[in-house]
Parts: sequence; structure tokens; C-alpha cells
Amino acid sequence: MGDVSSWSQIDWHYIAGGLGLFLFGVKIMGDNLTKFAGTKIRDYIEKYTSNPIMAVIVGIAMTGIIQSSSAATVIAISLVRSGLMGLSQAIAIILGANIGTTVTSILIGFQLDYLAYFILMVGVFLVLMASKKKTTYLGEIIIGFGLLFIGLNMMGGALKELQNIPGFKDLVVKMSSQPFLAAFAGAILTAIIQSSSAIVGIVQSLYSTDSITLMAALGLVFGANIGTTVTAALAAVGGSLAARRTSLFHFLFNVTVSVFFLIIIGPYSRVIHYVTTTFHLNSMMTIAFAHFTFNFVGMLIFLPLIPKCVVALQKIMPGKDELSVEIGKIQLDEAMVSAFPAGALTQAKSAMLKVADIVLEGMECSKHYLTTKDKKYFHEVNQLEDMINTLDTKIEGYLLKISKQSLTEELADEYSSNLQVQKNFERIGDLVQNLVEYYEMIYDSGEEFSEEAMTELLAVYELLLHMFSNGVDVFNGGSHHLYEMMKEDENNLNYMEYQLRASHFRRMTSQHEEATVVTSLYVDILGTLERIGDHAFNIARLTFDPIKSHGEKSLIAEELQSKAGA
Repeated sequence: MGDVSSWSQIDWHYIAGGLGLFLFGVKIMGDNLTKFAGTKIRDYIEKYTSNPIMAVIVGIAMTGIIQSSSAATVIAISLVRSGLMGLSQAIAIILGANIGTTVTSILIGFQLDYLAYFILMVGVFLVLMASKKKTTYLGEIIIGFGLLFIGLNMMGGALKELQNIPGFKDLVVKMSSQPFLAAFAGAILTAIIQSSSAIVGIVQSLYSTDSITLMAALGLVFGANIGTTVTAALAAVGGSLAARRTSLFHFLFNVTVSVFFLIIIGPYSRVIHYVTTTFHLNSMMTIAFAHFTFNFVGMLIFLPLIPKCVVALQKIMPGKDELSVEIGKIQLDEAMVSAFPAGALTQAKSAMLKVADIVLEGMECSKHYLTTKDKKYFHEVNQLEDMINTLDTKIEGYLLKISKQSLTEELADEYSSNLQVQKNFERIGDLVQNLVEYYEMIYDSGEEFSEEAMTELLAVYELLLHMFSNGVDVFNGGSHHLYEMMKEDENNLNYMEYQLRASHFRRMTSQHEEATVVTSLYVDILGTLERIGDHAFNIARLTFDPIKSHGEKSLIAEELQSKAGA
């Protein structure tokens, strides 16, 4: 590279290519670390976040694995949206995620530029020779690690030349004397690139070549911390009230900590300079240490304030959330499985009745979406379906453990009945989600149901909700009389579906209606509603007759085996 005296002479292609390689390296490293760690990350998050300190550790570990604090925060928000995690747990995860995001800058601090090319070669050989998926994941982790340094090295050479441009030094002086300006620049750049790791990496490169001062570097790093909240804010749009509160905390926490450190940036920079001089840290590690310390101190300040933060967020965003986290909580005592299987089955049944409540709420939300077109009901059905699937996995796993005990014939029948009823609850949840997807397709196309079609669908809904409630009552109390009444309801639903289908085709023919999204999906909607009715009736039938046909037994056995092997 020759002498550089203007912006146009900077090797922008090296900066662009290096940034691309850096971001791609971080992404494939994070993606494959996630795969290498296994698919149970979400389960671990849910299991170990009841204690705030453990939740912070989970946030650190999760961000270290997926290499993105934004992604870790989005996962926390999705768990809150699903009702599987409370606001205080999500706040603790965010505190940990902010520390976890410093992992990349610490790795950069080791300055492995020369070794990066050999690291990349090792990764490629591993992938080419891999016979197992785990080996492929490991190879791609190593490739990502190598690309991260190669990309940074490419950028570093070009960024170094910035100091020779006349106006750049003036800008650095201004950012050094006005760190808020540097923070603003860091926030904007991070919001655009969507990676605080990349901005911090660039800052490390600039600082290591003496292109910027420590004060300017710290200002940029603090700003990057604010810019990284954009991704999480987008994830919360249209979500539940708890999800929006979580996103608001992420923003307020990052802004508060950044502003606090901007105010004390003078003393803080002297502390960093003293520590790095004492321990002989290189320039890149100096920024990494400053980045880590800043986030760690922020966590220490806010950790004891979590309960007060929850109260404050509830005041800033008042209202009752559509979904309570309590609705997704079930009690399944593992010790009871071997000690008292009958009691364990009772616990499983109680958990299933909670699932039934969630399924009923989903059915009612789908009806509200049909009549109001309000998207909040569409999102709520999806949140409820997430919750149903998570609880289904837990309950079926628990029932599988019970089945391995020495059960009496009566308990074996109860186990079989519970297992099959739970599958019907889970399938109704799937079908309800299908319904709102049909409605969304119709409303997004700008169409709507005719008055006659709407009246027909609401009549089916009324019978369905009645059938489902009765089916749950039969399962809960074993009323044979109610079961006999449900047989009549089942026949009525089948007849109603047949009549409405015929009526729909008559309208299409006699009124010469053109094919639209509504007309093409109406029959699918009727069929889905009728299938929900079948499952509602099955819940009652299985209470009195848990013995299934051979085909159905095989299906359940296969499902259980797949869960056991997972």
C-alpha cells in the first residue's frame, strides 16, 4: 500500500471484504457451536434460570456459544413470549448476555493473525475428512474462528491508513474530547451492521495501530452496546406485553450503563490504562478488557435491582399480559415415578388439565381472530402453541418413565389413556394454529368471509367449544352420561360439516362465484374444525376405552421411542 492522503485512496475493498469474512466467521462459528452443543440449549435455559445468578451464567454461556448477545436476547424474549419464562429470569439472562458478548473481543485480543491461516486449513481438513456430524460441526467452528481473524487482519491493514488522512485526526481529537460523539457513532454503526462484535473488533484494530485514542475507543465501544439493542427491539414487535417489557429493559440497561461509563470515562480510562500497563496487555486485549469490565460492572449494579426493575417496567408499560407465565408451569415430581407411580400419574393428569386450559384458550383466540381480524390473537395462538409443544414433551417424557415401572393392569390402562389423551390435546393445538394461518392468508389478501359463511363458522365454533369442554370434563371426572351426550354432538358436528360443505359448493355453482382465497380455503377450514371435533370426542372416548387399535399403538410406541432417543 502506498501513501494515503484522501478517503478515496483507502482500500475500501479490503475493509468490505474483511468485514464480510469477520461477520461470516462469527456466524458460522456461532451456528456450529450451537449444533455442537446439541439441540437442548432451550431446555437448559428453562431449567437453570430460576435463580438469578444461574440465569446470568446461562446468559453468558449461551452468548458465548451462539456468539451474539442480540440472538441470546431474542431467545430470552421468545421464551417470555411463549409464557415459559418470567420477566425477572429474562432480565438476568440479558445481564449475562452482555458479558458473554465480550468473548469475541477477548479472542481477538490474543492476536492470532499469523496462525489464523493455519487454523482455517485445519478446519477445512476436518470438514473434508469428517465422517460424523459432530466432526463436521467442529471443523466449521474452527473455520469460523480462522475467518474471524483473517477478516480482521484484512480490515486492519486498510484501517491503519485512516490515520494519514488529514480530516481523520481532527475527528479522533473531537471524539476523544467529546466521547458522547464517539458513542453516537458506535451506536449508529452497530445498528446498521447488526453486530457489536464487529464494531468492537474494528475499534481494536484502530486502537492497536494508534489510529485512535483510548478515550475515543471506549466511546465507540459504549455506543456499540446501545446499537446492539435494535435486533432485540425488532424481535419484540407485535409480541406480548412481557416480551416488550423485556426488550425495553435491554434497551434501558444498555443505555444506562453506557451513559454512566461515558460520564466517568476519564477515571475509567485511567484504571484501564493502569491495569493493562501492570499486566502488560497488548492493545487489542486492552479494549477487550475494557469491554468486559464495563459489562461486568453493569451486571453487578443491576443484579440486586432485578425485582425493582420488574416493578418499574410494569409501571412504564402498565397492563395485564395476555399470557401469564404461571399458565405454562407444571409440577412433575421425578422422585414420585419410582416411589409412587399412582401419584405420578395423578400429577401427570393435573399437568394435562393445564394443557387443556391452554388448548381451550387457543381455540377461543382463533375464534376472536376470525371475527375481529386483530393480529394480537394470531400471535397469541402461536405463543400458546409453543407452550403446548413444550409441555407435551415434558408430560410424555414423564409418562414414559412411569411406564417403565411395574404397573398394575389398572395403572397401565390409566397410563395408556393419559398418553393418548395428551396426544389429542397436542394435535388440537396444531390444528388451531392451522386455522389462524388460514385466516391470516385470507385477511392478508384483503378478502373477508361473507356474512353467511361467518354465521356458519361461528355455529361450528359454538358446538366445538362445547364438545371440547365436555370432553375435558369426561377426562377429569369420568361421567359416562356426558360421554353418551358427546356421541350425539359428534354426529351433529359431522352432519353440520357435510351440510356446510354442500352449501358452499352450491353457492359456488349457483351464484357463479369466482375462485378466491376464501372460497379455496373455506373447505379446508371446515375440515380442520371437524378434525378438532374428532379429537375432542377422542378425549372422552379414550377415558373409557384406552385400548387402541394395533396401528395406533404402534404410532405411539414409535413416538415414545423417538423421544427417548432424543
